[in-house]
Amino acid sequence: MNNSTFSAQHLFYIFTIFMCSIICNTSYAYAETSSASSEPIGLWLTENKRSVIKIDECPEGLCGTIHWITKGGMQYDKKNPDESKRDQPMCGLKLMWGFEKNGDHKWDNGFIYKADEGDLYKSNIQILPNGNMKVRGYIGVPLFGKSQEWKPVSAEKYPPCSTP
Repeated sequence: MNNSTFSAQHLFYIFTIFMCSIICNTSYAYAETSSASSEPIGLWLTENKRSVIKIDECPEGLCGTIHWITKGGMQYDKKNPDESKRDQPMCGLKLMWGFEKNGDHKWDNGFIYKADEGDLYKSNIQILPNGNMKVRGYIGVPLFGKSQEWKPVSAEKYPPCSTP
């Protein structure tokens, strides 16, 4: 065996071991993340960081209510298309409902109310490998919509709001 053959074989084995360790570590990290937070039930900080939504099981599927609002944030549902509801407090307002599990880490057929616009959209949610949640609102089909990425948070850092 000459030195160039030995070096090529040696490099091949080192490369193979290196790639296997990367694949194994990546798979382990994904499994650890997805198993730790594969369900959306809990508290989620919205992308604009103005509110925290509490997602829970409800009779009509998963639903979400406003748990925390940033200081100076919207206190009443002033943009509601139903004028009789414009004085209802934002704190505790149900703004997501009807989500049904559709495979691993996905929930479809829900609705989301965008209170700062007073609009209602169809919606789906998905837990991402990083533990965050993708929330997509759309009209008609999901292709025509907008997504946000919400982050899981704790009640200690975001205590429940109180009605004004």
